[in-house]
Amino acid sequence: MAISPEELSNKLSAAAKAAPAWQAAGATVRFVISEPDAELTLDPQGALTDAEPTHVFRISYANLDDLAAGRRTFLRTVTSRRVSSRGPVLQTFAVGQALTTFALQR
Repeated sequence: MAISPEELSNKLSAAAKAAPAWQAAGATVRFVISEPDAELTLDPQGALTDAEPTHVFRISYANLDDLAAGRRTFLRTVTSRRVSSRGPVLQTFAVGQALTTFALQR
């Protein structure tokens, strides 16, 4: 079953709000997601925002789902070039680790 960009935005926001690691990372992140194509920005509290991001993550939804489900680590995702990111390096890894704690409802 395909997920709509609006549904994807809502799922990511809800997952970020429920993940203490996301708030601890303290980043405003723009996600550029493919399959489905969606672009959204989450603030450090997990809310959707139009604020200028500190980071930009480009990733397919399938790879994001693999991270959240624990099928792949963030480091492995980065080294296999399944994600590209721009932003301060240490905070990037904090954000990546937070993504592995997301509970994306199916």
